[in-house]
Amino acid sequence: MPDTDKTHRIAAQLTLETATALLAAAFAALRQGVSDFDFSAVEELDSAALAFILACRREAMRLDMPLHCLNLPANLKNLAALYGVENYLPL
Repeated sequence: MPDTDKTHRIAAQLTLETATALLAAAFAALRQGVSDFDFSAVEELDSAALAFILACRREAMRLDMPLHCLNLPANLKNLAALYGVENYLPL
């Protein structure tokens, strides 16, 4: 759920199993005007995390609003570099 300070906190597990539900919550947050997504609680992730971020980025662009991903874990940044999409992460 989005917090009152315009920051949406991402759950501890962002994997293929959780991404669909987390994406629905993220899109709802974007529609409410939340533009900062905090990843500091993420402890487990896989490549679905990249798809999650890119889908959120597309939705934010569709809504004509900014998106900022805060506190991305190092392993997520490394995964983005491995797949060559690091320049698409909205930092």
